[in-house]
Amino acid sequence: MPDKPSILSVVPAGSAHRVQGHRSVALPGVTVDILTTRKIELEHWELRRLNDPYWRLYWPMQEGGVVEIDGGSTVLKPGTVYLIPPRTTFSTTTRRPFSKWYCHFNLGPAADRAAPGIYAFPATSAHKSMLNELIKLGAKPQSVRFPWVSIQLVSEFVKKLPASVWEQQRLDARVLRAMEFMNQHLGLKLTADQIARHAGLSVRNLNHLFKEEVNQPPMRILLDYRLDEACRLLRHTDDSIEAIAETCGLVNRHYFSRMMRQYRNTSPAAYRQESWG
Repeated sequence: MPDKPSILSVVPAGSAHRVQGHRSVALPGVTVDILTTRKIELEHWELRRLNDPYWRLYWPMQEGGVVEIDGGSTVLKPGTVYLIPPRTTFSTTTRRPFSKWYCHFNLGPAADRAAPGIYAFPATSAHKSMLNELIKLGAKPQSVRFPWVSIQLVSEFVKKLPASVWEQQRLDARVLRAMEFMNQHLGLKLTADQIARHAGLSVRNLNHLFKEEVNQPPMRILLDYRLDEACRLLRHTDDSIEAIAETCGLVNRHYFSRMMRQYRNTSPAAYRQESWG
């Protein structure tokens, strides 16, 4: 005779509420963080080995743009939507002036470590209706507070990505706990011991597990998260470089600039100026 499933209480002991039952489905939380949504007319689009910490969705309105990754070239064609995961190093060029609609977005710490590349999908009539709605909303920005359709459109294409894009996301639960803890406490002076204790590991085992799972030590991942958030704030806010350094736990402007040059091959000020999609 099969064991009777245990009763699950979803409220703390001693609470005035009483909610008990059986958990039949439990899925992880999902984040869709839209950073910016724009239509842009481009005379020139010359980016050189750009590498950003957020996703890009490109929808060209006309031919003319080319994305280059690892020696391969992708001509952006109208009627096709392109996704580029975070940390994909790419360059761009123009064959002629063109326009495109684009979106920068994040999906959360684990999903944002997807396999790099460029992924193309045909746009359906339903997708085109969503895009037309976004373009109309963009024509009267003062009246728009929450362009929810941008989340819907991004989600439509993200779910089309092949399983191979997510293969490297199958990380040990302790690594994911440590990564989430680091990502949520960027402004604090975190130590390896604090991160290890949160993950339920010794510092030695934490370092070993990170080397096995992501091929980098945890403190290097923490620096990546800090630089990622700093890049997001540089590109999408008007916060000063000094304030961004403090917010992201990068000590001060000088240390922030040194880390940007060492690991992102640019300076905070130069990165902020590269705002063309």
